[in-house]
Parts: sequence; C-alpha cells; structure tokens
Amino acid sequence: MTLEHKCLLAEYCSKAGNPTFCNPLCFPFTRMHGVNGDGGLLAVANIPNKYKNATIQNLPFEESNPKAFLITQKYGAKVVEKVDEGVGLYFFGVPTKENSKGTGTGKTTAAIALVIEYLRQRSILEAKQERSINNEPAFFMKMAKFQNVYSSQFSGSTETKEANGDKYQALKRKMKNVDLLVLDDIGLRGMTEAFTTEVYEIIDERETEERATIFTSNTPDDRIHEYVGEQVASRIEGMTHAIPFKGKDNRKKSL
Repeated sequence: MTLEHKCLLAEYCSKAGNPTFCNPLCFPFTRMHGVNGDGGLLAVANIPNKYKNATIQNLPFEESNPKAFLITQKYGAKVVEKVDEGVGLYFFGVPTKENSKGTGTGKTTAAIALVIEYLRQRSILEAKQERSINNEPAFFMKMAKFQNVYSSQFSGSTETKEANGDKYQALKRKMKNVDLLVLDDIGLRGMTEAFTTEVYEIIDERETEERATIFTSNTPDDRIHEYVGEQVASRIEGMTHAIPFKGKDNRKKSL
C-alpha cells in the first residue's frame, strides 16, 4: 500500500509513490498523520475531520473572495516565517443581502488550511534535519467548546469539578504556548466577565510573547469590542491583520 494519495507531504517528497519508501513506516508520514492516518500532528492540533483535507492549494473561495484568497496564499507560502514573527490574522464575515450573518464564507477553512500548511512545512524541516519539533506546534480551538470546558469546572461533584478544572488549566496552558493558535468564531454572545478575563489572559500573553494567532469571527474587526470588551479587542487589533470574507453561505444545502 502506498500513501501518495493521502499523504499531505507527497508533493514535496521525491520518494512519493515508491512502495519501498512510501509506506506507514515513513517517519514524516507518521509524524504528520500517525501510523494509521488518523493521528500525528493533525490530531494533536485538534483539526476537525471535516477540514483535514483543507490546504492552501485547494481553497474554495478564490472567486468569491479574491483578496482573502491571495493573502491566505501569500501567508501560507511563508507560514513558518510569519509564525516566527508573530504575525496573526483576523478573518471576519461581511454581512450582505444574500448572507445577512456573513457565515459560511470560508474563514474557518482558510484558518485550518494555514495550520495544516504550517504543520506540513515544519514536518519537512524536521525531515531535512533543519529544525526539530519538540513541542506542539499548532492548535485549533472553537470558542464555544473552550467556553464549555471553562464552565464545566463549576458543576457536578467536587471530584468532577477538580478533574474538569485540571482539564481546563491544561487546555489554557496549551493555548498560551503553541506557536500557532486558531481561535475559531470569537465574539460569541453571552461571554461572562469571568470568561472574558480568561480569554484576555491568553491573548495578552500571546501578544506579549509574539506568538501568532489566527482568529475567525462573524463580527467585523471594528465591532468585536462589543462582544469581547475593549481590552481583548485592542490586543486582537494589535496582533493581526483584518481580512474580510463575503459571499453566500456555503454551509447551506440546496433543497
């Protein structure tokens, strides 16, 4: 069995398709995908199955969002350099007559494609023995899920609260320290003051340490303060470039 058809490193590999080398024992493949193709850095980065084939080569919004497409391509081409520099992005939806909420326009796809490209380029550098991977390089987190993990500390038995508290603190440390973090769908309604403070702590440390963060949101950058407060909004503004997305909601299925 060869891995060329599913290995995200295949196009960079001179041995791709050669069964002598292209097999589940290939270290770069197992590093990226895991032995069975469902683990590795992609799993550690918490990439949802729906998006595991998202790459900067197959972005679906070139026609509807040419500027966002071009910027994502350019960032992806130098993603290791951009992450090292702490350059972040803020992908936001623009409400239109055909899509009043600005949803489903490709923001999450773009963000995850950049994470995958970063993991891919880091895996190549490691295979070439130019730069090893010693810590978790990247992580994707939906804000709604993060808020649920935070809230889980305050309900249930004492034992459950302690376990969930430990789980939350581990997640929070990871989100502070990974080289590239995606916070998906920031600007949710109903964020409590206490939870907003937690989000601020993470973002503030990432800005201070110049760690790259990519945000997606259905809220334009000039209104995000209405949902996350002035402190969080100012940090986001200072650490990212705002990129608008518009067009139809591609998540909606035709009847």
